[in-house]
Amino acid sequence: MNDPITHEIELYSLDSFHTLLDHEVNRSRRYKSPLTLIHLAIETDPGDPGIIHSAEMFTINTLDAQLRETDIPCRKGTEFLVLMPATFEAGGRIACERLAKSFNAPHQTYDRISFNMVVYVGMASIPANETLTRENLMQQAAKAMQYARDNHILSAVAYSEIA
Repeated sequence: MNDPITHEIELYSLDSFHTLLDHEVNRSRRYKSPLTLIHLAIETDPGDPGIIHSAEMFTINTLDAQLRETDIPCRKGTEFLVLMPATFEAGGRIACERLAKSFNAPHQTYDRISFNMVVYVGMASIPANETLTRENLMQQAAKAMQYARDNHILSAVAYSEIA
């Protein structure tokens, strides 16, 4: 059995993600381009490590298949973050809805293990401005995801909808 923390496909580490996010925030300020951050939380049967591992791998593979080459995915504990440079809220919403649809199907299978999972998707998009910070963007995306989780919303929730 594979250790649930070991993955065949690598995502950016959280430290690397923060460095890239800081870079993109600075670039956004300088060139007046928007940024979108997606925050995903998966839920499945917590008692079965095999199912948890399969759900995590399914999530990583789906992100790998669905994202653009310029998007920056990262794992943050049991959750996932995706930075979408030069992406307005409308484009982020399209990507989020596509991801939510891929994840929230009735039954998923990975490595011959079938499981049910729910993914809560929150996003924050900020047009270019001088006050944009990594912390603002991360907090807003986390609040949107938590709102989706608290209200059991299976479609993407944008921070602008709940602010």
